[in-house]
Parts: sequence; structure tokens; C-alpha cells
Amino acid sequence: MKKLNSQGQTIVETLVALGLISFIGLIFFGGLVQLRKTTSDSLLDSATDRQIADIAENIKAGVQKYQVNFNLDKAALETLLKPENLPMVWDVGVVAEKGQCDRCQGAYGYVIQPFDKYRGLYMVTLRLSHKSWLPAEPYRDYNFIVSAK
Repeated sequence: MKKLNSQGQTIVETLVALGLISFIGLIFFGGLVQLRKTTSDSLLDSATDRQIADIAENIKAGVQKYQVNFNLDKAALETLLKPENLPMVWDVGVVAEKGQCDRCQGAYGYVIQPFDKYRGLYMVTLRLSHKSWLPAEPYRDYNFIVSAK
């Protein structure tokens, strides 16, 4: 009959076990970091979509209450919608005027113009910016048509 070694683990076995535990812990930690980044990105994307929908619905509900800009060429439109001059700020769950929200990292503004092809329709150009989109995207433009009826 073979006698069992009852002295415990050697230092090599202990180091190998510690290395395996560390490796598994690093993989788990990396997964948590990636999950957190994905969650924050999807939260921002959701807030962006909600912001666009809210602005569009507000304008659609009463386009006659807003200022309409006639005869704007592309250069004038770009001047009105410069990212640094956008009048409203936003972030996840927050919308305010510029200067009223310190934690807001995004800005937005829009221009309403008559739609040339059809009477009673207006083209809305909405520009949103957010610090997390930089430097790849300084802003995003969205266009939609609303009716004055």
C-alpha cells in the first residue's frame, strides 16, 4: 500500500494556484469594465434617441409657435448651428438652457425652414453634440419634416 504525502502543498503548487486565480480574476475584471462601458454607451444612445424624439414631438405639436428662417443657404445654416453656439444643453435625463447645467456634456439647437417642394411643410435641422463623441464626431445632424396644420 502506498503512503500518502500529508505535508501539504509545495511552494510551486501554491504559486501555480495563485497564478490561475489571478488570471481568472483579471479576465472577470476586464469583463466587468467592458460591461460598464457598454452600459454607459447604450444609456447615452438611448438618451440621444429620446432627446431627438422629444424635440421632434414638441416642434410637431406647434410649429407655428417657433421662429421660421427663410432663404437660408448652407453657409448661413452652418453659422447658425455652430457646435459652440448651440443654445441648449443636455445629458442623460437632463435638458436645460446653456449655463444652467454644469454636468451637461451635450448641446443642441435647431433651425426651422419652409420645405421648398410642398406648401405647409417645414424642414427642421437638428444638431446635437456631446463630449463623448469627440474627436470622431463633433456633432450629429438630424433632419425631419413637420406640418403646420
